[in-house]
Amino acid sequence: MALERACVQVQAPHLEAASSPYQGAAGSRRFHNPVVEASSLNGETSRAAWPIVVGGCHRSGTSLLRRVLDAHSRIHCGPEVKFFRDFYGDYFDDPLAPYRFAQTGRAVLPEDELLDVLGHAFVDLHERAADHAGKARWADKTPENVLYAMQWQQLLGDAWLMVHVVRNPLDTLGSMDDIEMPLTFPPGLDARIAFYRRYTQAGLDFEANYPDRYERVVYEELVGSPETVLGRLMNQLGEALEPAQLEFNAVPHQPGLEDAAVTETTAVHRESVGHWRRNLTREEAAMVWVSTSDLWERIDPGGRIWAPPAPRETEATEVCRRPDADGAELRRNWP
Repeated sequence: MALERACVQVQAPHLEAASSPYQGAAGSRRFHNPVVEASSLNGETSRAAWPIVVGGCHRSGTSLLRRVLDAHSRIHCGPEVKFFRDFYGDYFDDPLAPYRFAQTGRAVLPEDELLDVLGHAFVDLHERAADHAGKARWADKTPENVLYAMQWQQLLGDAWLMVHVVRNPLDTLGSMDDIEMPLTFPPGLDARIAFYRRYTQAGLDFEANYPDRYERVVYEELVGSPETVLGRLMNQLGEALEPAQLEFNAVPHQPGLEDAAVTETTAVHRESVGHWRRNLTREEAAMVWVSTSDLWERIDPGGRIWAPPAPRETEATEVCRRPDADGAELRRNWP
């Protein structure tokens, strides 16, 4: 139980080492991206040759998007492969930490070089998996990918795309109680709010630094207008939306690590929107919104896509919009 909690409660030291986590430009990458380079030699230089990296806070819809992408005839997006999390040993109280493969490898190579060696194998794994599936390109989906953009930049240079999946903070945090993940989610609402902020902020930071390689999928938009949202996303990825993607579980997918609930879903649906009311009290909902509304405003200015229910009294509105406020007044007036 203690092993997994480490990676979600504390900012890992390797993520704080540089003043900016996005300094690894194409010229500083450690090895080549053979798929992209081969495509360039064949005259295919569009984004359709680039790997796709999917991430976002847990419970935001990343597993759903993984299956939608994997249903495309040209894209292989398998179940989660926990490369970076294992490489950096992002676990609390791991009694086997000194014996882990990547940790023992640090005895013979500096960490930076070790990442080159093992990272090359990780990329090769995806290329081979796509080849086995008879598909032209690959995608990697793990929620924590947004935390490791610097490392992806080192491995792939500038020839990759980030797809950041976001969901409103109330439903994201409220749904964490629906699934047993004690090794992933920290206990306590305050810690989970910090968890949500860390993941969401990391994705927005990548957007600020690499807007041309960032695509955002807002869960509420996706389930409201799946064909429109997915059509727009696939166009930005250099692909065309295929009918099979709208009925993503009609095609086979490799079993593995993912949200088990997605295997029972027949199509994209809106049933989970507003789910927070089942698990959050009025006071908890107000606390979440006070603590996260600044991030959501950056994602959805003006609440065009999603907005929390209006407080009972208008004077609470300004409290709602100030993440540094006490929030007591808002909690009293939350519907």
